[in-house]
Amino acid sequence: MIKKSIFLTVIILSLLTLQAKPRKKTSENLPLHNTKWVLKEVFETPVFRNPDTAFIVFYDNFTFSGNLGCNTFFGEYSYRKKRMKLDYLGATKKLCTNMNVEEQFLKAIKYDITHYIIEKNKLYLLNNLVVICKFESN
Repeated sequence: MIKKSIFLTVIILSLLTLQAKPRKKTSENLPLHNTKWVLKEVFETPVFRNPDTAFIVFYDNFTFSGNLGCNTFFGEYSYRKKRMKLDYLGATKKLCTNMNVEEQFLKAIKYDITHYIIEKNKLYLLNNLVVICKFESN
């Protein structure tokens, strides 16, 4: 009986000790590759219409693809030490209603992207110090 009481006390104290320790929040950045980066802002304009539609994914084989909001697009990229260069290769040509986000995102992809920054679940594509696009991933 005493052994059971001691055993239960040790278990309860162990559980209380584990529960009392603060849990670490993960502060790691998401990887650039194989992450779906959803467009949140382009040329300092927030994207509200179809917020999950416009996105980009960078692959390990130095290609990228995504959706401009209506049409899909693809290309190649190179990067080294946070420096980046995008080479837009093409997109589908569907005509959609309200092509504003589509046109701005396509312009940004074709723009001279020179750098990228990842902060946790956010990706920024920049031209020198100017943010061209902001993305988020879940």
